[in-house]
Amino acid sequence: MIVNRPRCMIQCGEVLPIITSPQNCIAPTTALRIAAPYAPYLAVLAGMYLLHSAWAAVLLYHLGMALVLFLDRGWREARKPGAGRQPLNLIATSLFGLCGGALLYFLWPLLGLPRGFGASLAGFGITPAAWPLFIAYFCAVNPWLEEVYWRGYLGDPSVRLIPNDFLFAGYHVLVLASFLRRPWLIAMLAGLIAAGWVWRQQARRTGGLLAPMVSHFLADTSIFITVYLLAIRR
Repeated sequence: MIVNRPRCMIQCGEVLPIITSPQNCIAPTTALRIAAPYAPYLAVLAGMYLLHSAWAAVLLYHLGMALVLFLDRGWREARKPGAGRQPLNLIATSLFGLCGGALLYFLWPLLGLPRGFGASLAGFGITPAAWPLFIAYFCAVNPWLEEVYWRGYLGDPSVRLIPNDFLFAGYHVLVLASFLRRPWLIAMLAGLIAAGWVWRQQARRTGGLLAPMVSHFLADTSIFITVYLLAIRR
């Protein structure tokens, strides 16, 4: 008996792994999956602009992702580490993640952040005393949950930029629009689109989410520690 095995993408004779579905390259489209990329925008708008609370924005965002994953059975993606344990791959993905904090550190004097930036953050509930707790929670939960959501549940095997790469980056603009000037917002948006694309390619090539999770964790951690040291501790 001949068994036909599904294949997704062949490059130089190699079958590249996928993470979205064991049978197909792209998971079946559902109404929930179509709406899912827009959930972060609702969470940020409600948390930052209605409730004026960064905590509310983050918690609403995380709860929204968790609910979508539960309703559409997307949690299975969390059990796919893939081939991301390879030492060279982990080194490369770690360096890429750390670039986020390093770039922020060196570009900080050029950003033109408003005076009293730390006080502005305190107005959204991130007081100096709350910063360590906020960093610990955000960096422990957000990278893992976002990768399961954006690169797992909403993953796509395409090597090209896709709409979800832009939608992943776009909601960050709502968070930082009150603090950054337009040129820096555009630069940040471009950088986040690139990061989303790179993490999606890591997931595609390794067949799982470990590599992008590690990279995302180091990016978030290095960025938040840099902000804490330069804006809060000073």
